[in-house]
Amino acid sequence: MKILSIDDQIAHMGTVLPNWKVTKEDDRTAVWIGHLRPNKTNYRVRIFYRVPRLLDNTTVKRVQPRVYIDSPKLEPNADGQLPHVYWPKGDPTAGDPCLCLFDPDHEWSICDYLADTTVPWSSTWLYWYEAWRVSNSWFGPARHEGEEGDAGGSSAEAEIAKV
Repeated sequence: MKILSIDDQIAHMGTVLPNWKVTKEDDRTAVWIGHLRPNKTNYRVRIFYRVPRLLDNTTVKRVQPRVYIDSPKLEPNADGQLPHVYWPKGDPTAGDPCLCLFDPDHEWSICDYLADTTVPWSSTWLYWYEAWRVSNSWFGPARHEGEEGDAGGSSAEAEIAKV
């Protein structure tokens, strides 16, 4: 298996999703911005990814791409809950949440192209989010790192590692 460089990721994303804009921040880091419309709403999506160093002692959660929804902003329900997101430092007031795309049955790897995994998974997450906005029930997969089975609730306590 080949560990994909940031240039590999940029080239593949440009081929698969040519309308997405990319900013290469350094030799390991890039940010993509594009749009997804899984159902009725058109979302502006931002993906941040930093290729880990081979000697980094890390976890999948720490190295997987971060997916943010820039607009329209994700809205909590009447109880203030927003399911299946990770908040910076576990604090909903500390910044924008990123989508929980963790699934140990289909674990993301540094050998996977973002365009083939992260982008479609984000679209699916947004589809389930739209259903949740209508029903207040999360019908999609609901598992977070370290959990067995379905999470069944918000992951506001989960902390995102600073990158």
